[in-house]
Amino acid sequence: MESVHPAKGPESVALRPLAVEDAEAMTAVLADPSLYNFTGGAPPTSDELARRYRAQTRGHSADGTEAWINLIVTRGGSPEPIGYVQATLPVGGDGAEIAWVIGRPWQGRGYAHRAVTLLLEDLTRRGVRHVTAHIHPHNQASNRLAARLGLKATETVVDGEIRWTGEVPAP
Repeated sequence: MESVHPAKGPESVALRPLAVEDAEAMTAVLADPSLYNFTGGAPPTSDELARRYRAQTRGHSADGTEAWINLIVTRGGSPEPIGYVQATLPVGGDGAEIAWVIGRPWQGRGYAHRAVTLLLEDLTRRGVRHVTAHIHPHNQASNRLAARLGLKATETVVDGEIRWTGEVPAP
């Protein structure tokens, strides 16, 4: 995927494809332990991210049943990352599972909303019509974002996270 056009706003964001070389910079973005309050785990090392990114940049699962979209979020025309968005698309389907993380220093400024909106626009161009996200019930910021994007909380809980679903607007 080529870079997605930046969103308009006071400080725009842009999405670009994830690269293994992003591991070092993303280690700093993902370093705040509070990012893992709802998901568990700990901040990854640069080596851990490089291993993960080598798999993710393949763009698909080993068995070929899923396509993966992994994008770095940048702001204000800077190439430096502030987070990421991602989508998993079952091959042959019209749905996707989405997720997002914005580093702590950049939270609360609307970057996640703008980044996920760009991701949804890209998914629409790919023919995706339905999206799902799994969000911890106490993660108020992500719950508000999901609602703002038009997703609805369901009664389904997976690994302690509520499944949110919604339709992606047609182009």
